[in-house]
Amino acid sequence: MTTTELKKIIADSRSKEWFINKTQGISFTYINFNTEIKGVSSMYEFSIQQINGWESLSSNLPEELHFSKNYFIAIKDSISQFVESYFDQENNTLDSYWNNVISQINNLSRYPLTYNCPESEFLISVYKNLPNSVTGAFYYITNQLNSNIINTKNYYVGTQLAYEFTMKDHTEISSRRNAEKSSISNIRNDFNKYLSKSENEIVEHLSNTNRKYEEYSEAIDKFKEAKELLFTEWFEISKTDFDSFDIESKQRLIDLENTYQEQLRLQKPAEYWSKRAIALKKEGWTAIYWLISMIIFTCLTLYCLLWLTPEGMLLSFMNGQASAIKWSVIYVTFIAFLTYGIRALNKIAFSSFHLSRDSEEREQLTYVYLALIKDGSMDEKDRSLIMQSLFSRADTGLLKEDSSPTMPNDIAGKFFGK
Repeated sequence: MTTTELKKIIADSRSKEWFINKTQGISFTYINFNTEIKGVSSMYEFSIQQINGWESLSSNLPEELHFSKNYFIAIKDSISQFVESYFDQENNTLDSYWNNVISQINNLSRYPLTYNCPESEFLISVYKNLPNSVTGAFYYITNQLNSNIINTKNYYVGTQLAYEFTMKDHTEISSRRNAEKSSISNIRNDFNKYLSKSENEIVEHLSNTNRKYEEYSEAIDKFKEAKELLFTEWFEISKTDFDSFDIESKQRLIDLENTYQEQLRLQKPAEYWSKRAIALKKEGWTAIYWLISMIIFTCLTLYCLLWLTPEGMLLSFMNGQASAIKWSVIYVTFIAFLTYGIRALNKIAFSSFHLSRDSEEREQLTYVYLALIKDGSMDEKDRSLIMQSLFSRADTGLLKEDSSPTMPNDIAGKFFGK
């Protein structure tokens, strides 16, 4: 993972401030190296810098210095794994898991060194000139001397060289001064190199940002044009629909007004026909009840006359007496009146039912007429025919010469043509 990739992950993390403000110290007391680094990305970059620095040195290094590179590789891997695993965690959780990185940093059992410290350059120089003495020099610099180690001449030479290197201010030997100058020069060169690299990364990041901004700007312009086109189409369709709706609504309002006016004109006739139909039904049933009563009365009188006739009346008929003729005339006259009454009641009853049905039909025809007017599916000819049907005289059936003349067209036109 590069530093840029790690920075992008940190930038998208939930606890970005924790990663930015986290401060960690690295201390190698045996060479008086002590530093504090703020920010996880800065610590990661420091470890990469040390790894690259050790790789830039000659591959022919003493065994004692190989662990230094591995030490910084372990720190780099630990930080990378930590960021990848816990970038979306809260601060408390991050503090807990950061202890794994701290334990890796504090693992100084093999006495690691930085590649650009004077001690490293001194040990590399001793290894090139006196390879058998580098171990004594390394033990002296890292404070690991004891009586069991200094047992050979080479070890002693190494420790002596390390002594002179560390005690330069008290001897005439200038090797350490020169080594420090060289170390400072290396540090300056590395700083310039990493500064240039950081600048390149920033420029690349800004370039990517500008490119993405142009892409987003172009996408927004296209989106805006598409939405404007959709809005224009929607507005034209809505305007057309609104105009059609307005015209249809106005025409519908005119039709409803005409229907309402016609309803006002025909409301009273329709109510009259409804009430008239109910009244005629009642009259018809009343006539039917009277008709049934008269038929029953006629049947009873006939029964009484035939089966309960007094013997004197029968003898008078058999003997041809005048009283028999009198009673016969009276009975025939009585029967004739009953028959006339029955016929009259019959006509009245069926005429009432007929007129009731006619009134109901006129009422329904009125509603049909209003519905046709509302739908606008009726012309003047149909309108005139319906008016004639509504206000024509009905056949009662009581008179032999009943007829149903139609209403004159001019009167209907004057009354309903407004």
